[in-house]
Amino acid sequence: MYEGGKEMLRNRKGFTLVELLAVIVILAIILAIAVPGITGIIQSAEKGSFESDAKMIVTGIEYEVLQSTVNSTTAPAASDTAITADVANYGADPANYTAVYIVDMDPVTICVESSSASEFNAHSAVVSKSDVNYLADFTPTPYADCAAYVAAN
Repeated sequence: MYEGGKEMLRNRKGFTLVELLAVIVILAIILAIAVPGITGIIQSAEKGSFESDAKMIVTGIEYEVLQSTVNSTTAPAASDTAITADVANYGADPANYTAVYIVDMDPVTICVESSSASEFNAHSAVVSKSDVNYLADFTPTPYADCAAYVAAN
């Protein structure tokens, strides 16, 4: 048997081109599987955060109504069409919202819009304490934005 072959294998340093290509292909397959799943998780988290924040605004409005009864001050009303600047009073960041409207007071229902630049991404929904209905999901005709929803209702 030829002894030079063993010597050559022992002195070999580094990886062959085929081995490197195999590793790259395996990593590409793993990324192709993982990236769509991670994107879905991020979108789901943004949507959940939006819903939670919107329900916090509803709770803040309810609290303000109760406080106004106790303190004999003016309470928010369904005629308050644009309260976007007031959401800071309810624990939310006004920079995340392009529009917030009070739609109804019994139960407290608001229409909320966030921009694509917000931490939630772009969403529009009618929100009460127990329910979130996205404007794009309304049938038979989805609403373009909160202003259209408020005008129609």
